[in-house]
Order: sequence, then structure tokens, then C-alpha cells
Amino acid sequence: MKKLLLALVALFAVMTGYAQKKNIQSASNSLKNKEYQEAVDFIEQAIKDPTTKDDPKAWLMRAQIYSAMEQDPGYTGKGYDKQAIESYMKVAQLKSNYEMEQVNQGLVFSAFKSYNTAVNAYNQKQWEDAFNNARLATEIYSLEGGKRFAGNKNFDTVAAGAMVIEAYSAFYNEKLEQAIPALEKLKNNPIEGNANIYLILTDAYRKLGNQEKELATIEEAKKRFPNNPSVRNEELNYYIRTKQQDKLMQKLEAAVAAEPDNAIYQYNLANAYTNMAFPKDAAGKSMPAPANYNDLIAKAEAGFSKAIAADPDNIGYHYDMGVLYFNQAAKVTEQMNAVTGSSAEDDKKWKELEAKRNTLFDKAMPHLEKIYVTYEPKVNELDADNKFIYQSALAAMSEIYARQNKLDKAAEIKKKIEASKQ
Repeated sequence: MKKLLLALVALFAVMTGYAQKKNIQSASNSLKNKEYQEAVDFIEQAIKDPTTKDDPKAWLMRAQIYSAMEQDPGYTGKGYDKQAIESYMKVAQLKSNYEMEQVNQGLVFSAFKSYNTAVNAYNQKQWEDAFNNARLATEIYSLEGGKRFAGNKNFDTVAAGAMVIEAYSAFYNEKLEQAIPALEKLKNNPIEGNANIYLILTDAYRKLGNQEKELATIEEAKKRFPNNPSVRNEELNYYIRTKQQDKLMQKLEAAVAAEPDNAIYQYNLANAYTNMAFPKDAAGKSMPAPANYNDLIAKAEAGFSKAIAADPDNIGYHYDMGVLYFNQAAKVTEQMNAVTGSSAEDDKKWKELEAKRNTLFDKAMPHLEKIYVTYEPKVNELDADNKFIYQSALAAMSEIYARQNKLDKAAEIKKKIEASKQ
């Protein structure tokens, strides 16, 4: 009796499995006839049954059915693409090489469509939709640890863009628990990883009150983008905000004392002095010069000079040295504008200030020209940070020429700036 019962159970299992395989075929037949509802009924039975729930053939058929429905004018926009994506991903998870070309085509198409949807939602500030669709695209790209689509350059680019939308949408939606993991991943992306990602990640940790991670992120950013002024300012602002500015200066001064010939140490210390000489509030607005302004300027100039002497071809060093002189000249211009009288004494004072300003312009110009001469031949190859340096240097040169009434040269430089934006 027991043997008979076992035989009956086995026979039932075989018959059930046969029935579900038949459902897969029936779903295929219904799909060919565009009898979508029947196809859905058959395939949903198949993926729920224990004998075929892990059959990649069943899930591929389900993907094909829902993809066809999504592309049919009578069904488009009803969300069937989500079931299609779910099904394609399930096939890949169940058996990586099953109908790989067909599955990959479906997955890549789905990822690109999700990305486009994410872009539209992001542009309309629909953060939740943007995040969900971008994440779906990155999840597809990340299948099998990112190896499944290795070598697909177009997908690399789309996935990188999706990562940006995923991270930024979560951040702007104030969902930091979603934003931080996305930003941590994005910062190392070879296509979209940049200094700005670090700054947003720093802001996210600050909002959470995690000073340890905030500082660690700043320090990591400094190593990757040592010439980025925003990163340097972020570090200084961190120490100011946490009332540890003295600690920062002690660290920098100790480093310079230990290795006076180290160009990077001299440069970082000079930048710290510069930021102290030209302080800004939390909103980035310029504040009055400190009482020890002249002393800070002298120390900054000495530090930049030593850095340039040690590494004369470093464009970042020349840029900040030029900016130091240019910003001083801007302050002198403010003093000139404050001379509103018309007496002989006022005229004398104005001319003295003009001479002082022109001296500063003369000091700035060689450093700005160094940037121009170095970057002009390869301007189209510059990354975002270096293009910013190039354009900023040219903007300063144009203003200097205009102040010196060399309007033809100012106009020529402005054309160079516009050309670099194309």
C-alpha cells in the first residue's frame, strides 16, 4: 500500500510538471495570437507552481509577454514594463547563460528606458520617481557584479548617468539613508566620479551629524583632487565650523616644518592663509578682512612661491598664486571706488591706489599666462576641474586688460572663453 501511495504521488508530480510545461507552451501560443490576457493567465500559473517557478524558460516567456503588451498601443503606459524587467532579471539570476543574447537585449533596452524615465522625472523634480527608475537601471547594470555587461561602453555611460540621478534624487529628497550609499558608490565611478560628489557626500554626513565620516570624506577628496579649491575650502570650513581652525593650522605648519621642500605642504598651508585673509560666511559671501590681513597675505605669497619653486610646472600652484594677487587687486579697486572727492589730495590718493593695483596685476599676469599657454593647445581635452581653472584664469586676464584699457586684448580673451564652452 505504501509503495502504491508513493507511486501515485510520483505520478501526480510528473503530471503536474507536465501541466505547467504545457502552460508555458500555451502562453507562447496565446502570445503569437496577441491574446495577451490568456497568455498572462497561463504564464502566471507556471511561475507560481513549484515545478516551474525556477524554470528560466517560464520567466523568459513572461518577459516576452509583458514586453509585447508594453509595446502594444492598447496596453502602453500601464506599467507592464516593470513585470518584463523583473522577469528578464529573474532569468539572468536563475541561469546566467540561458538565451543570453536575447535576455541581454531585453535587459539593456529596459535599463535605457528606465534611465530616460528617470531623467524626465529628475528634470521635473519628481525625486521619488527619478530615484526608483535610476536605481532600476543601475541594478540591471550591476547584475553579476557588473560583469554581465562588461565591455558595453554605451551601457557604462548610461549606468553612470543613472547613478548620478539615483544619488542626487535621494539627496534632494532628503532621504540621506538612500543617498549616502549611492554617493559612496558614485564617487569611485570612472565616468561620473568627481570632486562635487565628495562635496555633496560631505554635506550628507554633516546633516546626519557624523563628523568622523564628514572629515574622512574631505580628506579622501583632498587626495584625489588636491588642486580643487572647493575641496580645500570645505576642509577649512569644517575646521572653522567645528571650532578647530587652530588645529588645522597647527597640522599644516607642522607638516611644512618637517618637510620644508615638500611643494604640496607649502601649497596647502598657503591656501589656508589665503582663505583666512579672504574669509566668507556660510552662504559664501565675502566678509571684512581680518586685522592681520597683511601678515596672512605675506605668508600665503611666501608659501605659494616655495611651492612653485619646488614644482614650477604645477598649474594649480600658478592658478592660486595668480588668484592671490588678483583678489588683492580687487580689494584695491574697492578702495579706489571709495575715493569720491575731486580734490588734489583725493586725486593723488586715487593714483597711488591705481599704481598699487597695477603692480598686483603685473604680479598676477605671469601666472595666469602660464595657465593660458599650457592649456590653450589642449583645451578640448581638459576635464571639468582643469577647464574651470583655464576659464577662470582667462576671465581674470580679460578683466585686467579691461582695467588697463587694453580693450582689444580683453575682447580677444573673451572670445577664447566662449570658444572653450562649446
